[in-house]
Amino acid sequence: MKAFLLAAGKGKRLLPYTKDNPKPLIKVGGISLIERNLQNISQSNIDEVIVNLHHYGEKIIDLLGDGSRFGLKISYSIEDELLGTGGGILKSIHQFSEPFVVLSSDTWTDFKLERLELKENLLAHMVLIPNPLNNLDGDVVFNDGLVSAEGTGQRFTFSGLSILSPKLFDNMKLDYKGLWHDILKPASNKNLVSGEVYKGKFENLNTLEDVERLDALMGEE
Repeated sequence: MKAFLLAAGKGKRLLPYTKDNPKPLIKVGGISLIERNLQNISQSNIDEVIVNLHHYGEKIIDLLGDGSRFGLKISYSIEDELLGTGGGILKSIHQFSEPFVVLSSDTWTDFKLERLELKENLLAHMVLIPNPLNNLDGDVVFNDGLVSAEGTGQRFTFSGLSILSPKLFDNMKLDYKGLWHDILKPASNKNLVSGEVYKGKFENLNTLEDVERLDALMGEE
């Protein structure tokens, strides 16, 4: 199985670190976020990873190389202009012929990636998490196993982790696209997106305070 690792963002909320560095190279517990994700990936059924890059991407290439030290094959998709979480995947969609995992390199989780599966009649499966304090209204509605933008049911936050069919991107023009708003949301309106709620460890590291908190937790383990 293949995975797409999102690593192109500028990480403006993590200034001043990201002034001269890509966000995924921030370390927690002495190991960079992107290396932690690759360690998790290497313990799953995934053997090939495509990483999209933009902001100081050469530093990520220098660190990860061809992925052999993780037991993975890593290739890179360079974005001269940011394409968004959806557009970045679309740029590399020719590399996928079967469902593939998508995750953000600036998250940390103990989710077992080999658990992810996509039913044949669906285009996507999203991992949702309970709403954090900074997103109490959530992103999506989850009801009877399906994800939707509106409607009845409990609301949850999209973790950024999903498994997608390449067919989800059929007939799309390559430009800036958000994964949820421009790609997953239209599919969910057609009842083509399933989901699950994960209540284990899942951290989206968006501020220096988030990083410091997780770094302290790692030091206690």
